[in-house]
Amino acid sequence: MSNAEDGTEESPRSSAPRGALARFAAAMRNGMEIARFGGISEREPSPFEFASEGEHHRLRHYFFEADRAREERPPVLLVPPLMMTADVWDVAPNASAVRSLHEGGADPWVVDFGSPDKEEGGLDRTLTDHVLAVSEAIDAVHKATGREVHLMGYSQGGMFAYQAAAYRRSDRIASLVTFGSGVDLHQGIPLNLPTELVIESIERFGKLQEALMPAGIPSWATRIGFQLMDPIKTVQQRIDFARRLYDREALQKREGMRRFMGGEGWTAFPGPALADLLKQLVAQNRLLKGGLVINEQTVTLADIRCPILVFVGSSDSIAPPPTVRAIYAAAPYAECYQIKVPAGHFGLVVGSRANEVTWPSVLEWLEWTADQENLPEAASRLHERPSDSVGSAPGDDLRAAAGLAWDLSVNLVGGALQGLSDRVGILGRLAQNVAPQLPRLNRLAEIRSGTRVSPGLSLRERAREAPEDTFFLFEGRAHSFQAADVRIDNIVRGLIACGVRHGQHVGLLMETRPSAVAAAVALSRLGAVAVLLRPDISLERQLDVAPLEHLVCDPERAEAISKPLDFEILVLGGGGEERTLAAGLVDMEAIDPDLVELPEWYSPNPGLAGELALILITGDGDQLGTSRVSNRRWATSAYGTASGCALTSRDTVYCRSPAHHATGILVCVGGALVSGARLAMASEFTSTIDPELFWRDVRRYGVNVVFYTGSLLRVLVNSPVSRQERHHSIRLFAGSGLPKGLWQRLMQRFAPATVVEFFASTEGNAVLVNLTGEKIGSLGRPLPGGGELGVAAWNLEEGKLIEHESGFAGECRPGEIGLLVERVDRERGELEGRPIRGVFEAGDAWLNTRDLVRVDPEGDYWLVDHVDDVIHSAKGAVTTVAVEGTLTSEIDAIDLAAVYGLKVPGTRFEIPAAAITLRPNSTLNPDALYRLARRRLRDVERPVVIRVMAELPQTAGHRIHKRTLRQEGLAFAESELQTLWLDPDNDCYSPLSAEHTNELIDHLAAIESNYEDR
Repeated sequence: MSNAEDGTEESPRSSAPRGALARFAAAMRNGMEIARFGGISEREPSPFEFASEGEHHRLRHYFFEADRAREERPPVLLVPPLMMTADVWDVAPNASAVRSLHEGGADPWVVDFGSPDKEEGGLDRTLTDHVLAVSEAIDAVHKATGREVHLMGYSQGGMFAYQAAAYRRSDRIASLVTFGSGVDLHQGIPLNLPTELVIESIERFGKLQEALMPAGIPSWATRIGFQLMDPIKTVQQRIDFARRLYDREALQKREGMRRFMGGEGWTAFPGPALADLLKQLVAQNRLLKGGLVINEQTVTLADIRCPILVFVGSSDSIAPPPTVRAIYAAAPYAECYQIKVPAGHFGLVVGSRANEVTWPSVLEWLEWTADQENLPEAASRLHERPSDSVGSAPGDDLRAAAGLAWDLSVNLVGGALQGLSDRVGILGRLAQNVAPQLPRLNRLAEIRSGTRVSPGLSLRERAREAPEDTFFLFEGRAHSFQAADVRIDNIVRGLIACGVRHGQHVGLLMETRPSAVAAAVALSRLGAVAVLLRPDISLERQLDVAPLEHLVCDPERAEAISKPLDFEILVLGGGGEERTLAAGLVDMEAIDPDLVELPEWYSPNPGLAGELALILITGDGDQLGTSRVSNRRWATSAYGTASGCALTSRDTVYCRSPAHHATGILVCVGGALVSGARLAMASEFTSTIDPELFWRDVRRYGVNVVFYTGSLLRVLVNSPVSRQERHHSIRLFAGSGLPKGLWQRLMQRFAPATVVEFFASTEGNAVLVNLTGEKIGSLGRPLPGGGELGVAAWNLEEGKLIEHESGFAGECRPGEIGLLVERVDRERGELEGRPIRGVFEAGDAWLNTRDLVRVDPEGDYWLVDHVDDVIHSAKGAVTTVAVEGTLTSEIDAIDLAAVYGLKVPGTRFEIPAAAITLRPNSTLNPDALYRLARRRLRDVERPVVIRVMAELPQTAGHRIHKRTLRQEGLAFAESELQTLWLDPDNDCYSPLSAEHTNELIDHLAAIESNYEDR
C-alpha cells in the first residue's frame, strides 16, 4: 500500500515486530524517542553552497562539487513558497526535487528566502522584495552558467516566478514551470460563494491583519493554516502515522516529510507581503487581469513570451485546476502546456507521484525546450476549456448590485422606500455591493452651496485613508495617493511663490501626464480657478474667451509660445535635470518648496460647492466658448461616475480623454478620486484609438473599466481580433454619446462587458444614467442627488414651449416629446445660466438644457434630439436621433450615421439628409436601404439625400459635427464615396449625379408647393 503524498511504502509484514504486544512496545519506544529528540533520525540534506547573497535572499547551488560538467547541464532555478523553507525542494533523500533533477542531468539552484522572523528586516518584506530577489537570482545564475535559466516555482513560488518573468519580460529565461500555482484566484472561491462577498471579507481581514498583526503571521500559524486548507488530508496523515508508529523502517522513510510538515518546514509570513498578497493577488486578481505594481512599475503576465508548463493536481484543493490553467488567459503570447498529476497540492513536488510523474516530465521538458522535438508524453497544449471558465464574469452580480443601489438611493433621496420588502432577498445576497453606493449618493444629495467639496479636498481625504494605494498609472509607472498629495502640496507652494492667489484664473496648457492632473488639483487646493486650455486651438483665440492672470505649461508647450504675453509663463514638469529655459519662462521645478513661506491667507482646499472650480474651452471656429464648472458640478460628475460604475479601490479605470476634456477631468479623474480606483491614462492621446496600443495598456495596467466619449470606440470595435483581447479584463465601458448601432456591436464583441451610458446637460447638474444597459439607446434615469428634472411640453414645429390657457407649460405624459429642464435650487448653489421662469407654476425657475426627450412608462428617458438639430421640412418637423439609430442598428454595413437638415439651393425648407460611413470590407445595398426606409421610417423621416463618406466630421469629443455637414450643402467633399437620393419616379435610392441635381430641386419644389396648398 503506497502513500500518494509522501511516496513511502508500508514495510512488509515480515519486517515488522510480530504480535500485538510487540508492536505496542515498538510503538511506545519510537514515540518516546520522537518526543524526546524530535525524531528518530537526522536529516540528510543534499550538498549545496551559497553562490550569492542579496538583501532578501541567498542563492543555493546544489551538487556544486560533483558537477564539473555544469556548462552542459541546463540551469534550473527553483523558487519556494513564502511560508515554506527552501528545504521543500530537498525534504528527504527519497523526496528531493534537487536530487531528482541533478540525477536527470540538470543543474539545480534554489532561491532561499530564509526565515523572515529570524532575518534582519525580514518581517518588513513586501511581495516586491521577493519578486526582485527572484529576478536577481536569475541574473546570478545566468552570469555563473552563461545560459538562459529555466525558472520553476511551487505554489506561491510559482506566482513569484510568473511576476519575475513578467517584470523582466522573459529576459534570460528559457522557460517557466510552475507546480500548483494559481493565476485566477477568484476561481478558487469555495462553496460557490458570491465573489464580491468573499473579496469584501478578504479586504476586511487584510485591514484587521494590518491593525492587529502588522508583523505578519508566525510560522506555527502558517503551518496550521496550510493544514486547515485540506483538513481531511491532514487527519488521514496523522492516523496513518499513528498506525505505523511501531514500524521503525517505515517511519525512517517518512521522517523527513514528517519533520518538515510538523514544523521545520514552515516560516513566518511577513505582514507587508501578506497585505500585498491579499490586495493585489487575491482581491484585485492582478495575476490574471494585469496591473501588478512591482518596484513602482506596472507589470502584466501578458509580457511573458517564453514557453510555460503548469503542473495541475487533480485533487489539489489549495490551487484548484481552473485557477492554475488560467495562465492561458493571462499570458496570451506564451505557449502554454499542462501536465495533470493525480495528487494533491503538496504531492505535486514531494512524494511518489512527484517521483513518478513530475520530475521525469520536467526533465523531458528541458530536453524539449532545447530541441523542440519531443514534448513530454504527459503534456498537452493548454487551451480554453468549457468547464474551466477563465476570469470572473463581473457583469451579473456587480451590475445587479449597482442597479439595486441606484433604486434604493432614489427611494432614500425621495423619502420613500416603497417596494423595499420585495428586494430584501436580493439585498441580503448583494449587500456588499450596495453598501458602498449609498454613502456616495447620500453625500451628493446633502451638498449645498456652502459645503466644502473640491478635487483637492477629495485627494487629501484619499491620501489619509489609503496613502499607499495606487492613484495614477502612466507610461508603466505607478504613483500612490500619498506621493500625489505630497507633489500637489509642493506645486501649491511653487504657485504661491510665483504670485498665484486664491480666486485667480490660471490657465493650464499641458499634455496629459501626472503633472497636468497634479497642477489642476493643486489649483483646487489653492482655491484658484483652473482654466483647462486645449492644444488644438491657438492660445490667442482661447485667451479671448477665457482671460487669464497666470499660465502654467509643460516645457514642450511653453517653448512653442512665440507671442509675448502680459504675464509670465510658469513651467511645470520634466524636472530632474538642470535645464535652461527661454526668457519669460519661470521654472517651477527649480523652486524649493521647503523655502516657500505660506502666507496667512492660505487655507488648503477652501473650495465650496457653489464656487467656480474649472473652466473648460468648448466648441471651435466661431462657436468657441467656455463651460464653467462649479465644485458641485464636479462632485456630481465624480460621485455619479463612482456610483453608476460601482467603482471600488479594486478597479482600474482607463482614461482615453485628455485632461482638458470634460470626460478626462470630471469623469475619469473625479470618479477615481472619490472611489479610490486606480486611474490609468492612455499612452498617447491621438484622435483615434490604436487597438494594439489600447490592449497593451489594458493588460499592462489591469484595466477593467474603460471610459469613452461619442464614437471613440468605433475603431476598436471594427479592428481585427487581437491576441491580447482574448479573455480581457474589462467589465464595463462607461461614457456618453455612444451611437445605438455601435453600442450593440460593442456588447456583442466584448461580452461579458456591459455599458453604462451617462447623459449630462451642458448647463446645470442634470445627469441621467442608463445603468443596466438593457434598453440600448436609452439615457436611463435621473442621478439620485442630482438636479430635479422636468419635461415640459414642446412644439416641434414652432420650436417653443406649449403654453396652456393658464400661461404655464404642461408636464409631458409618458411617450410625449418635451423639453428637458432642470429646477434651479439656489440653496444648493445652482446659479449658472439664464433660467426660464413660470414653467409649471408661479415663481419656479428652470434651466433650459435645449435637449428634447421622451419618458417611457417605466420611467426611462430617451433622447429625441437637440433643439438646434430638429429638421424643419416642408412635410413637418423631423427629429434625428431615432432615424440614426434605425440606420446603424438594422443595416450591418453602416458604421456611423448622422441625420441633419440639408438646405438645397432654390428651396425654402430643409430636407432630411444622412451622412454615413461603412464598416470595413462592407458595401451598401441601396435596395436594402430603401426597404428599411419604407418599413421602419415615416414618410417625413426618410432621408432624401444619403452621403456615403470615408469619415464624418467630429468634434474633439468624438461627437459628429452636424454643423459642418449642414454648411457643406450639396457641395460635397472629394472624400465622398457615393451619394444617393430618394428617386420618387423609380421608388429607390439612386446615385445623385450633377444631372440629377435639377431633378431633385424640381421634386422638392413640388413637395413644398403641395404642402403649402394644404
